[in-house]
Amino acid sequence: MAFATLPVLWHLKASHYNEKARWALDHKCVPHIRRAVTPPRHRAIAPRLNAGRTFPVLVLDGVAIGDSTRIIEALERRYPEPPLYPADPDDQRRALELEEFFDKELGPDVRRVIFDALFADPDLFLATLMPDLGGRRRRAALVAFPLLRAGFRAAFAIDEQTVDLGWERVHAACERFHTELGPHGYLVGESFTVADLTLAALTSPAACPDQFPYPQPQRDHPLLAPLHELLAESGLLAWARQIYARHRGLSSEVAPQPGRTDRRFASDPDA
Repeated sequence: MAFATLPVLWHLKASHYNEKARWALDHKCVPHIRRAVTPPRHRAIAPRLNAGRTFPVLVLDGVAIGDSTRIIEALERRYPEPPLYPADPDDQRRALELEEFFDKELGPDVRRVIFDALFADPDLFLATLMPDLGGRRRRAALVAFPLLRAGFRAAFAIDEQTVDLGWERVHAACERFHTELGPHGYLVGESFTVADLTLAALTSPAACPDQFPYPQPQRDHPLLAPLHELLAESGLLAWARQIYARHRGLSSEVAPQPGRTDRRFASDPDA
């Protein structure tokens, strides 16, 4: 495959929604280029790609696609094997319903709970959310952390009330997982589907599986112990790590050729 035709994934390394898109590309063994950006720069870049307001964004066959669910849908059409959608129509409908449920009822709230916990440790917060931030920029971020924290609180609607609601929704998602899990260890049918990928990926910031493709300095940190305990009680913590061990295969990322950059973002040090 020629370099110019490779799909390009614009992503945030730490994001669980971005992990959904990465995992789908790797599961289907699709050679692709990754362009990691340090937040909050992605909020300026995504609109310039004409793909919404945030990442991930996949440029596939010259078309920019935002949102992890839409990315997986496009990949399923373009690269149908191995499938993430079940062949049986009823199973497919159920898998997509579960993807939507966990996208809406778990993803935002597990992120809100984790951010609220990590705010207590600026070094850990920056290492987790901005792993490529170093040197002078990291020192500046630490100095400006109160403003940075306020920005994240506003962007993700994080306050005492929403965090309490977040805990309730994470608990409800754990109960849904326990109800839906089948005898073969999968949420739908007897094999790995988009439902399993979605739930495992959205749990990854707390589960911190070994197969996650980037460093996770928050792994086993006491600040996340209450969340670990909640996920462990339902079996979701162990299940997510098992799904990663079974199905999070090798990366299909292709290193970009030297000197090749997207001129629209040449001034962005992270792009």
